[in-house]
Amino acid sequence: MSEASKTIKVVDRRMFNAEGDLRDDVMEELAKAPPAPMASPEEAPAAPPPEEVVPSSPAFLRLLDMLAQTASLYLQGIPDPATGRRSVDLGASREIIDSLVALREKTRGRLSFEETDALEGLLGELQMVFTRLAAQAKGAPGMPPPPRPRG
Repeated sequence: MSEASKTIKVVDRRMFNAEGDLRDDVMEELAKAPPAPMASPEEAPAAPPPEEVVPSSPAFLRLLDMLAQTASLYLQGIPDPATGRRSVDLGASREIIDSLVALREKTRGRLSFEETDALEGLLGELQMVFTRLAAQAKGAPGMPPPPRPRG
């Protein structure tokens, strides 16, 4: 192809002229365009369904309470009936904490706010105590114990 046969056409597609007014050809196009049809209520896009409110299950909250109490007993130390000495069972408490983590993963998005809040709070507390006790058992300086309530 020779360069003489190539033509380039430049089209100004701006809506406004240099003064900021609508250009004449744009006003003509807008006048020609039919108004957008109004959608009937049947054709209107359906509003997204409202968020489903999941009711709290007292049985689930009792299960969390039972697991938390058992883990707390293991972390505080269960007294030996023969000697009366308390011994902390980190292995058993870790099993319960791992079970609660698995429960959280398997029920994600299907719990009520109250249930999610209880599970997250429980896990946070148990993991913090477990970490502190595990560090003490290894002889490493762990987190300081929580302050004791006064009064």
